[in-house]
Amino acid sequence: MKKLLSMGLIASLSVTGLAACGNETATDSSSNTPITDESSSTASGEKVEIKLWLDNDDYGAAMETAIEAALPNIDINFEKVGSVDAVSKLELDGPAGLGADVFIMPHDHISNAINAQLLLPLGAEIGADLEDRFLESSVGTVKVDDAYYGAPLSTETIALFYNKTLLDEAGFEVATSFEQIKEQAAQYNDEKSNKFLIRFDAGNTYTMHFFLTAGGFELYGPNHDDASQVNINSEGVVKGLTFYQTMREYLNVPYADLKWDSIEVEFAKGNVPYVITGPWSIGEIQTQDAGFEWGVTTIPTIDGVQPETFAGNIIASASAYTQHPEEARQVIEFMTSEEGLQVMYDVKGTIPALKDATVIDGVSEDPYIMGILEQAPYSQPMPSLPEMSSYWTAAESLYRPVWEGQMTPEEAAEKALADYNTALELSK
Repeated sequence: MKKLLSMGLIASLSVTGLAACGNETATDSSSNTPITDESSSTASGEKVEIKLWLDNDDYGAAMETAIEAALPNIDINFEKVGSVDAVSKLELDGPAGLGADVFIMPHDHISNAINAQLLLPLGAEIGADLEDRFLESSVGTVKVDDAYYGAPLSTETIALFYNKTLLDEAGFEVATSFEQIKEQAAQYNDEKSNKFLIRFDAGNTYTMHFFLTAGGFELYGPNHDDASQVNINSEGVVKGLTFYQTMREYLNVPYADLKWDSIEVEFAKGNVPYVITGPWSIGEIQTQDAGFEWGVTTIPTIDGVQPETFAGNIIASASAYTQHPEEARQVIEFMTSEEGLQVMYDVKGTIPALKDATVIDGVSEDPYIMGILEQAPYSQPMPSLPEMSSYWTAAESLYRPVWEGQMTPEEAAEKALADYNTALELSK
């Protein structure tokens, strides 16, 4: 493969508990898996092959070229593996020596990966860099008991997308509160024509979470890390659901009919003043190119409270089965460098999980990404506790029957708790 000029930027890492050189073996404390450090091969001029799993062909090709240019001691073997599939695939391929050395996954998969002893701690030096440059909430998703089991790359959350052209035609300002949304909807809506001011996925646990946080809901406690405090039937949940229920008057559509085609695509066509969605919709809007002025801003307040949305992070981790722990760490260091994050942004358009994402060229000039970033301070990473797998479906019992008028908020909260406890028992 063609190699570009090296940056000469990577220094050797000190790896606690692992052999630092030679062909000695050590046991990683997180996995009890023997790791042979074969890094000495680079001393004789041989390249170390690092298998890298990424979820996008263009991103993989660009990252392969960039890493090999920066790290001439490494030869990247890119394979396309979906980020949501990486952990389950590594569980099978890792022991057989077929797994990735470095891979990406959603942050809420990390707990299961740690429990399965799949991850190599990255060490204090990388950890210090993450703490210094990356969002505190994003770093919190990879840090367990002062060990760093991954590095955040990108972050995303939902926000309010607005069609300024339609709003101007109606004589409306961009709403900053749901009280304003209701006032505008009362003037704008025409149910017989399927004309609604705002659309959102009313049955989606991820998207609708902000209604509950506006009521004071703290999923798994104030730090979102205490499995004993699911709080799914708390006063905050009932309060949030009560306001959520009132929105049916202004979006009188069954939740089953509020999906991608009727929300994001209709917005992209220029037919809806407001939608609640995330950065994954930006491409659809730009592709449609319907010729209207639009923007992105924070979720409107509810009763004077700024709601907190769920946030998701994509993280890079090193496999506990890697035979090249030092080089795996070097690859992750590059991926989290400004150059590596620039490649990610240029190719995928995803938002770097940095405290100051504007250091990446193009971000500060992208009004839509900056709009998402306005919501970022009011977002909370999805908890990465194993118990979260039991929460998602149970929480549907909160929203869907309330939206359809089948249950009161109090009844829905009690049912959701029962469904959650049942799911927990079945998972044991």
